[in-house]
Amino acid sequence: MSKESNVTPEKKASEQRSVDEILHSKGVSSVAQKEKTPLQNFLSSSMAFVIGMEILLVLVFGVLSDHGTFLTLDNMMNILMNSAQMCILAVGLTFVISSGYFDLSVGMNLILCSVAAAKIFKIVAGTPEQISNGEYPHMAAGIVAGCLAALVIGMLGGAFNAFATSKLKLVPFIATLASMYILQGIAMVICNGAQEKLLPRAFQTYFGHARLWGVIPYQVIAAVLIGVLLHFVMKYTQFGLHVRAMGSNRESARRAGIRIDLDTFKIYMLMGALAGIAGLFDVSRFATTNPSGHTTDGMMAIMAVVMGGTSMKGGIASVSGTMLAVLIPVTLQIGMIVLGINSFYQLIAIGIFLIIAVYMDYVRNMKPKN
Repeated sequence: MSKESNVTPEKKASEQRSVDEILHSKGVSSVAQKEKTPLQNFLSSSMAFVIGMEILLVLVFGVLSDHGTFLTLDNMMNILMNSAQMCILAVGLTFVISSGYFDLSVGMNLILCSVAAAKIFKIVAGTPEQISNGEYPHMAAGIVAGCLAALVIGMLGGAFNAFATSKLKLVPFIATLASMYILQGIAMVICNGAQEKLLPRAFQTYFGHARLWGVIPYQVIAAVLIGVLLHFVMKYTQFGLHVRAMGSNRESARRAGIRIDLDTFKIYMLMGALAGIAGLFDVSRFATTNPSGHTTDGMMAIMAVVMGGTSMKGGIASVSGTMLAVLIPVTLQIGMIVLGINSFYQLIAIGIFLIIAVYMDYVRNMKPKN
């Protein structure tokens, strides 16, 4: 008789109750919340803060920019385009952080995936002479190979993080800090620190800059679809339930029958695959790579995750909140660029907003209740 046939419905129900109890102990559902009106719940939620903060930023930058430059349609589309790539990273980090883990390597994983995808594409699409002449006789095969390379390499980076945290028992902060440098180093070795050029403009024409009905960027549509899919995975699937249970109380989750090590690999490899997709978005948008960029992507994504309602302590997740909160760091960054503020000051602003996000999480989820 197989192992699965020995699992009775009663045992499954008992496991489900155990996982539910873990989540309830974290505050996922409470009598106090049920006693509030829907409006009171919304006004006290992170979603209300995110919407209010985004409106405030748009108004401030709109007033301060010359002739309302910030409020132009082109600039709004630019914010959405930048948010699409950031959204993919932040949604993945929502799974990582809500499970009680951490990942500092997402930006460098993105860079490595984009560099590898561009290299593989040029190898498969034609000879060096053909590529130099702007000819791509095997473009379709090159695109497929490049996409697969980005996804596989991204997942391998995630698997390394999972191995370091679950098998070597390293603290996630240290493990992913180490992998951040390793992935960055590998990317620099592959491209020798230079951009990968001579990529076809078709990347931009048919996806990177393309818009549905000439209005909605395809990258934004793809990012929203990925976010919605993962929202349902987090909220309605057993995997999502296990992710939150692990973040609530890992030892209790283990006793409830959750395979912690296996789910750790799933979480980090999902994050890696999403970093690969974000890397492909980057290549298709600019038709080149940027090995020295994306240094603040990880911090900006973490800021969005925490502001969106996911707890740094684990156990509480909001994918939809993350998707909306992504607009805050992107709006902040582009707004400062429009105003001509030095990039060094942008780093200061990102750091301040990150402190605000973490303090919000402390007040919301960790501050002792009187």
